[in-house]
Amino acid sequence: MLRPKRILLCGLLGIVLTFLSCRETAVDKDDFALLDLSRPGLEEVKACCEKEQWKEASEALLQYYRSREGIYIPGQNNREATERDSLWSEDALQHTFHVLADTAWNYGRDIDWEYWPVKDIEMRVQLHRQGWWASLGRMYCTTGDEKYAREYVDEFRDWVKKNPYRPFGIDQHGTVSSGTIDIDSPNECFAWRPLEVGIRLLRWCTHFSLLRDSPSFTPQFLLEFLRAYHQNADVLMHSFSPAGNHLIHQSSGILRAGICFPEFKDAETWVKAGVENLNAEITRQSYPDGCHYELDPGYHIGFIESYNDAIQVAARNGRLDLFPPECLEQLVRMTRYYLDYRYPDGTHPCFSDARRHDDLADRELLEEVSRYNDSPAAREVLWFATDGEEGKAPAYKTSGHPDTGFYTFRSGWSDADIIMPVKATGRGMWHAQPDFGTFELWAYGRVLMPDAGAYTYSGDAEIERERAYFKATARHNALTLDDRDYDDPDPRVISWTPEGEHQLLSVEHDAYEGLTRRRSIAFVEEKYFVITDEVSGPASGRLTLRNGFGPGSLTLWGNGEFVYTDGDAGLRISVSGPEGSTVRIEQDWFSEAMHERSLRSVICVDAQRSPGSGAQRFVTVLTPFSNATN
Repeated sequence: MLRPKRILLCGLLGIVLTFLSCRETAVDKDDFALLDLSRPGLEEVKACCEKEQWKEASEALLQYYRSREGIYIPGQNNREATERDSLWSEDALQHTFHVLADTAWNYGRDIDWEYWPVKDIEMRVQLHRQGWWASLGRMYCTTGDEKYAREYVDEFRDWVKKNPYRPFGIDQHGTVSSGTIDIDSPNECFAWRPLEVGIRLLRWCTHFSLLRDSPSFTPQFLLEFLRAYHQNADVLMHSFSPAGNHLIHQSSGILRAGICFPEFKDAETWVKAGVENLNAEITRQSYPDGCHYELDPGYHIGFIESYNDAIQVAARNGRLDLFPPECLEQLVRMTRYYLDYRYPDGTHPCFSDARRHDDLADRELLEEVSRYNDSPAAREVLWFATDGEEGKAPAYKTSGHPDTGFYTFRSGWSDADIIMPVKATGRGMWHAQPDFGTFELWAYGRVLMPDAGAYTYSGDAEIERERAYFKATARHNALTLDDRDYDDPDPRVISWTPEGEHQLLSVEHDAYEGLTRRRSIAFVEEKYFVITDEVSGPASGRLTLRNGFGPGSLTLWGNGEFVYTDGDAGLRISVSGPEGSTVRIEQDWFSEAMHERSLRSVICVDAQRSPGSGAQRFVTVLTPFSNATN
């Protein structure tokens, strides 16, 4: 226990440290040169500047921003803290930062913005997006406790001081979709990668709207904030990625900067750059049927969210005319495409780099998209957004997009239905995997057969090994030759029958040199699946068909017969292979979130392929059931 004198000394020391940490420098008159002081509402600021009364000008500017009306900033009305906000904020007070939803580290009393305990590049760059600062803002709004606002100001200043911008001449290396940065790169390559700059422009607006009324948000700090914000926008204007999903976030960020801070002289230049990129990229980054060109559900919704966010910022600030009708129509089409394979709980398949809970479950977003036109697709999006109270129910259940390769068998749209999304696409971009014909199976409220997932992105040698492991064809519900990864597929649709009692998809590809594989999936009476894999060609080696399950219980029932259960949901499985094949169970990993993995059981059917083997066939029968109804 501390003695009374010790308590007094500690208290005095705390006051001194607080005073020293909050000491402010003199107002820099050059900050006002960034602003168009002729705008309505800035008359007093302009008058003070003309008299070189810089302190008074900063006070007038803060008053202007605190009373400013007519500018909508996303997140400004979301001021109520959640349990997660409370956790993240309390941790942030100790400099434990949640760089990802379920990943947090302590960065030290004197914050080390270069601390990197796990050499995954995603972990390093996420730090510079400051996702927890909005939590500090909401906790301040909810509780009125100044400690949250004070912590935000201290961390903001610390980040600006320790992460100065230096041109790093990477010639766009690290700005494209792959996110690749050499792990030995200097700090600015991580802190000032154009994607992180764009995301800061998006997020700092919200922080500003939540915290500008705090006493800690002083006139001096306002100028520091505006100076740093303008610098981020200026850097981004000279370093846009040439293409890819990064460019969408960057463009949305620069557009928001111009619309939400029209007081900057450069604001309209930023708006023009952002909207030109967005209107061009929606056709470059999506196919006519509405599929995003990454062929990854996670990046598909990321595009929708970022593009819709830009539209909403424009629309709520009276500038919807920045986006032509054909762009709005394509966004509706992309949203409807995604809803075809989304599960009833709002999640989606973990194909490629997609993570289970990065979902498009936001009903407000869906409703916003549904209002962009009056097309049949928009009315169906509205039906999903309102749980069927408005709009129009989909005219079909099973769906397919042969031009891009996503198919979904389903018995309906409720939790109790049976759903099998199938990925039979081309190879796709960096985030895609060699997984032609892989699938997931949902039944009675559970994902019974999840795909492998991704686990990591990129980083040091260990991270790259982990990424390669989860990405491999042998991790998927697929058939391999000697467990090698598939060659780039050239998908060929043999048959597609999406209606009736015997729905059928049959697709083939040249899986390896000298080996053609055909996968046929029949959905019989909307009750069970018969999956036939047939190979032909001169190649030889060991064939292995894998069917992976979730974390539930897999039980051997008979020769090639199994039962899998997870809660009340279950699955009867029957597998068979060509003559001489054997059946075994292996334990393997799957991942539904970054740096989270779980063991699961995988049924493997092995067969030898020799020269002259001819066609060989594997058959899998999957029959879902529910203990709640049986």
